Amino acid sequence: MKKKTGSVEQWLQFVGKDKLQTFQDNFAKAYGVSMIFLDVNGHPLTVGSQNSLFCFTIEKEHSVRCQENFQNDKDTMLNGEPFLHVCPFGITCLYVPVFFNDRLTAFAGIGGLTYDNSTIPENLKNRFHITSYSKEQAGNILTLLDSMLRLLNVNISLTQGEKKQKQDDALPTRLREDRISKREYEIVQLLCKGYSNKQISQQLFISETTVKTHISNILAKLNLHDRMQIVVHYYNKNNGTASAEIDNEEAD
Repeated sequence: MKKKTGSVEQWLQFVGKDKLQTFQDNFAKAYGVSMIFLDVNGHPLTVGSQNSLFCFTIEKEHSVRCQENFQNDKDTMLNGEPFLHVCPFGITCLYVPVFFNDRLTAFAGIGGLTYDNSTIPENLKNRFHITSYSKEQAGNILTLLDSMLRLLNVNISLTQGEKKQKQDDALPTRLREDRISKREYEIVQLLCKGYSNKQISQQLFISETTVKTHISNILAKLNLHDRMQIVVHYYNKNNGTASAEIDNEEAD
């Protein structure tokens, strides 16, 4: 099952593309591998570090097979799990997912290395500067990179404007049409239950003066003159009780 993908643009803005490139360059140099970051469609997000001359040479003669191999890797990436894969030509590829806001956002791809007992002859390893690792060592690199990239999986807090918009969107239709805020909505509900200003202040942990201010704002928005008119405005004629129609809408 494919995981939901997130905004790669937002992630790049958060981490900083230059910082990501620097991290990639240093990681590739430290382990003697080639490395690149890709979006969920397999398109490069960074400039490849220490690109493998071996892979470049192979791709010129076997481009179709290399593309098919990468397509298979790309499909596996969408499972959102780190994995290792040895290509048909003996190069070990490591892929690590990047999550942001708990959504699959990008991948780190590592190549240019091989296992100690690979089929690639020693003379070619030396010629093309292919680094050899044991399976355990390659697995350790994969685990380390996965742990590091998980640090980038943060949930960006909504701005105050976005929070207010989200709260307002959650209000019943009639309240939104009347331009009633979330706090005003809470006061309307208590008014419809017959609460006094003092009781409302105690229930919502605000001062009576603040309650009066909110009620004044509600009256102005609805073009009404007193609190009882607010209750009548939201009175539920269907069941004959002084409860707001908005409560019924929420229950639905």
